[in-house]
Amino acid sequence: MALSKEERAELLALFEIPAQFTAEALKMLSEQEMKLILLMKKRDWPEQELEAAIADAGIARDPAILIKSAYRRAVLNKTRAEDGALRYRIANLYDRYPYFAQFEPEEYLKFPREKIEALNAWDFEVYYGVYGEDVKAKMRGLETYVHNSTFLTLPEAEAFVDKHHEHIYVVPCNCKCMMDVTAKPRNVCVKFDDGDNSVWDRGYGQMLTAEHAKELLRRYNRAGLMQNGEDFAICNCDGESCYPLQMARKAGSQGVYPRSRYRIVWNEEKCINCGACARVCNFAAFTRDDGKVSFHRENCWGCTICSANCPKGAITLVPLDAVN
Repeated sequence: MALSKEERAELLALFEIPAQFTAEALKMLSEQEMKLILLMKKRDWPEQELEAAIADAGIARDPAILIKSAYRRAVLNKTRAEDGALRYRIANLYDRYPYFAQFEPEEYLKFPREKIEALNAWDFEVYYGVYGEDVKAKMRGLETYVHNSTFLTLPEAEAFVDKHHEHIYVVPCNCKCMMDVTAKPRNVCVKFDDGDNSVWDRGYGQMLTAEHAKELLRRYNRAGLMQNGEDFAICNCDGESCYPLQMARKAGSQGVYPRSRYRIVWNEEKCINCGACARVCNFAAFTRDDGKVSFHRENCWGCTICSANCPKGAITLVPLDAVN
């Protein structure tokens, strides 16, 4: 689509695209989607009114298909009127970017590495601006909500699966796909939500049985991914890619966010120095040098993955309320 200078400037402003990412952002949008953004501007549109406006503007032969596609690709978001009636509103680059990385990786990975790193740096700063103050509030002892607030043991994660056994699905991890720095599994976000603007409602995800989901959790755990989350999703995080952990490091919230319910206790006498704990630890709390395992408690975040992977039971979990 050949945009005029004025249309290009308006598109960048409406979709909240930083100037340094103009070329990359335009590759994330189809010509019809660009026209749709310019048509809709910053207002909520009832579904039938939007269909009629698209038809009048000659943007698409079938307006309903365009709306569905743009919603699926996180170019549009759903909103609701006071009476619950469905409306649509344009999203922005911050919404669209993870979906592009997750579900169109062949196109995303054509970007130069320096652009991928720059996009991630920008995206993380927006993310930190949204959630960072709540993490700092937690550090002051206030109970604020932030997602990925608690590390889970495997049994605790499996209990969430059993609770939501009728609707469980898995999708690629947005953090891992955006950063593209880990060789660990990426199709690992286990989710239960299906409401407006959820990944499932947009048309993505593989449905799982409860038993399949629990087997995947065990497989992820063995691969060095930590279970972390709450009642609507279980993230299987790694230390390199996870945005919440990057936020925690920046805020200095180790021990507070993400919260651990357990103290890790290592029995050196039982340890056979196999190195399984060092292989899965994301924080260098366990290391293995010259065939000898060491535990560095100051590095431990209490994620519990080491205990689940110790073949000799040399690593146990002590509830923190019992310690305190």
